[in-house]
Amino acid sequence: MIFGLISGLLFGPPGYYVVLSWCCLSIFIRSLRLKLLSEAAAEGVLVRGAKNQLRMYLTVAVAAAQPLLMYWLTHHLLR
Repeated sequence: MIFGLISGLLFGPPGYYVVLSWCCLSIFIRSLRLKLLSEAAAEGVLVRGAKNQLRMYLTVAVAAAQPLLMYWLTHHLLR
């Protein structure tokens, strides 16, 4: 978020949105990859049980909420 604010101050709103998009995408991919890799290492093979599916949906929901929270917390600082 700090990097996004600095780029927003230096390059204006387009710089802010580019960096925010990049950070949100990387956080989303990293959290899902860590979740999948940790399950594979713990169980040896991915299992499609109800409990694992619930954990995956929760991980996706948190990863999807992070960009919204990042935008909500920083968008007013660049106006």
